[in-house]
Amino acid sequence: MIIDTIENQIFVVRDDLYPSLGSGNKGRKMDQIGAQLLKNGHDAIVTTGGIQSNHCRATAIFAAKHKISCTLVVHGNEARFRKEGGNAKLMRDAKARMVFPATDDISRAMDAAMEAYTADGYNPYYLRGGGHTLEGGLAYVNAIDELLAHSNILPDYIFLASGTGSTQAGIMAGLAKNKVNCDVIGISVARERKRAENIVYSSYLELCGHLEIDPGLQKKATVLDDYLCGGYEKFGPSIKEVSNTSIPKYGFPLDTTYTGKAFYGMLDYVGTNRLKGNLFFWHTGGFLNYLANV
Repeated sequence: MIIDTIENQIFVVRDDLYPSLGSGNKGRKMDQIGAQLLKNGHDAIVTTGGIQSNHCRATAIFAAKHKISCTLVVHGNEARFRKEGGNAKLMRDAKARMVFPATDDISRAMDAAMEAYTADGYNPYYLRGGGHTLEGGLAYVNAIDELLAHSNILPDYIFLASGTGSTQAGIMAGLAKNKVNCDVIGISVARERKRAENIVYSSYLELCGHLEIDPGLQKKATVLDDYLCGGYEKFGPSIKEVSNTSIPKYGFPLDTTYTGKAFYGMLDYVGTNRLKGNLFFWHTGGFLNYLANV
């Protein structure tokens, strides 16, 4: 695990350099999810995500690598998906099957794909969007173990892009496991605050129960929705500026959908609230989103 230090003593956990399945937190989660999937004899996967979904990219590459059939139920316009690069190109090149239902038909399309695989004699695995599973959360309990083994500096605050919530929940559970008192602050990239916090905290409690650890150190989940700019893949000029200047200024890319939004939110929140202590930014990836300019 690589930890960079940038201005104002902000430590950056470079999970964007995770060396598997196209990098990032979705690669890390899919490695752990996939190990369980293979152990249980599954030979097909059905999952869902957007046109530039890091999760769908990691799933499609994992499936191709292990010769597993894969169906991706994609949110968005098929014509746009067919012409874009980045994650969309990797999904296409991995030869995953793609389905493009209407937004309110996502669940039905996933169920239909599962039924079709079963009818054809497969043992399919239903994978929730974003890798929001127990195994996905456990990957980040392990990631905190790794962080603490590589750094003698304990975080007082950890900021990250928060989507489906299992990365944040896993970080929280990893800190609780290691008895580290730290505020974990998610910057929402899609969901409104109350819903996001409920999902993260529910996942956190599930992880603590599974690991038989005391959840008391984390009394709640904090997910800020002040930087949504209207929703998923939407951003304002300040976030665009952070993304455009990220490489010369910080030495790593920040995309406008995930990490740029979270990084901007962190800087604004830290400044507004005058936070002091060891500030960590967990860079969850997004290089392919950066290249695709989304």
